[in-house]
Amino acid sequence: MVAVEAMEGTDAAIERAAAIAGPGLVVAKVSRPGQDMRFDLPVAGPRTLEVLGAARAAAFVLEAGRTLLLDPPAMAEQARRHGVILMGRT
Repeated sequence: MVAVEAMEGTDAAIERAAAIAGPGLVVAKVSRPGQDMRFDLPVAGPRTLEVLGAARAAAFVLEAGRTLLLDPPAMAEQARRHGVILMGRT
């Protein structure tokens, strides 16, 4: 593990991790233990896939059933276009 998302948000955390790990990094987005999903839901969307593509990431693993996906078809298209594996994991 080279980076943990803080207040900067997902995209900035990916950029920070990419600067450390370089191309081929794998990004996992999960909720914190005890996270109150009523007020603080993990979210990812097409913009995140653009950032992953620019970082030349290998994969984006999301916590299935606990991550809100904004425009899943567009996310899948961006992942395909950038060669990023998009995976949901419980």
